[in-house]
Amino acid sequence: MSKTATRDGNPTEPDALYTPPAGATETERLRHERDFWRHQFEELVDRFPEPAMVVDGRGDLTHWNDRMADLIDRSAAEVVGKPSREVIGTDGVEEILAETVVRTGEVIREDEVRSGTDADGAPWDVRAAGQPLTATDGTVVGAFEFVSRVTALVEQRKAVERVGRQIEEEVEGSVEDLLSTSRRVADRSREIDDAADDQAEHLGAVQAEVESLSATVEEIASSTDEVSRRVRNAGERAEASEDAAEEVLDLMHEVAAASRTLSEDHEELQSWVDDIDSIVDVIDSIVGQINLLALNASIEAARAGVEGNGFAVVADEIKRLADQSKTEVKDVETVVARVTENTSETTESVAVTTDRVERAVERVESLSDNQSDIRETVQVTSTSVDEIARATDEQASSAEEVVSMLNATVDGVDVVADEVRALTGDNEELATQVVEVRDVVRELGASINR
Repeated sequence: MSKTATRDGNPTEPDALYTPPAGATETERLRHERDFWRHQFEELVDRFPEPAMVVDGRGDLTHWNDRMADLIDRSAAEVVGKPSREVIGTDGVEEILAETVVRTGEVIREDEVRSGTDADGAPWDVRAAGQPLTATDGTVVGAFEFVSRVTALVEQRKAVERVGRQIEEEVEGSVEDLLSTSRRVADRSREIDDAADDQAEHLGAVQAEVESLSATVEEIASSTDEVSRRVRNAGERAEASEDAAEEVLDLMHEVAAASRTLSEDHEELQSWVDDIDSIVDVIDSIVGQINLLALNASIEAARAGVEGNGFAVVADEIKRLADQSKTEVKDVETVVARVTENTSETTESVAVTTDRVERAVERVESLSDNQSDIRETVQVTSTSVDEIARATDEQASSAEEVVSMLNATVDGVDVVADEVRALTGDNEELATQVVEVRDVVRELGASINR
């Protein structure tokens, strides 16, 4: 059982259309509901947009809307309760459509169009249809019949008949023109067929050249990719070399600083050696004076005789210490002399080393600058090679597209040639069909006018 909808659009059960009165007994509710649904049915028939009527199981009219009254020119008051067959007035017909629906219990829609005139003399054309009305147990208790106005359809059919006659007249005159055109099309098709064959041959040669070009461009693109890879590798190595050069430069600066420090330390050492040499000279002078003093003491001890023996022993010990000091001083002088000689050689070596380190620093700085220039050049070259690679790839893609387009064009030209050849055959067939169309139009005109 289908659902209905309330005024707000919400689906409800069918009984939701009916609301029983409050406080009514069962009998009152049933009577009220019966009257409600009877009213609804009467409203449906009265407001039906086409002429409509209802008959009961005996074939008597129970409902007759205003559209039907206008069509038959008889009001509901005149016909309700009368046998429908008498009102409709179908001479020679055993039963009307509604009676047939009641008898068979089936929905019927007529194919035949009924024609007539209304009270004002205006023509009307209708086609009827009927729907059985059943009780709750399925028993057919009546029928609902309505008619659809098809006057416009009938007028269109008449217009079609007129057009058919006109077409027949025009086709007769056009067939000869079509046959003549068909012959000219056949001649032109053969010319196009020959031209298409020539064009296909030329395009085939162009296709071969473009395919060769495409292969060459692809090889160039592959080579460019390899060059790009090597350039990027060179750039990476240049960057690594530049970093190494900077590290070497930093080390050379450190060596130069150390050389300068060593030179300064050597100068200071030379100064100390000079000071030691001066001190040694002083010590040597003191030792000589001590020896002289010891000699004078020995002489004085000898003059003093026995009383000067103790003094003589001290003088001898002083002389011995003076001699030993003199020997040590000579050793110190020898060491100082060697240190002085080595210091002089070291000074010269340090000077040479410092000079060479400074020149090396200059060269490393120049090398670092050159490495920077090389890196920048490699980067620019890498960018250019990448652009060339992209352009080459685009050219390769374009070449492939051109080859694909040429393939499609060659195929298209071949198809055109085939189509033109088929067109020639179709054109000949068309000439035959034109004649057949003329004959069919003649037959159609005859059928329409029947």
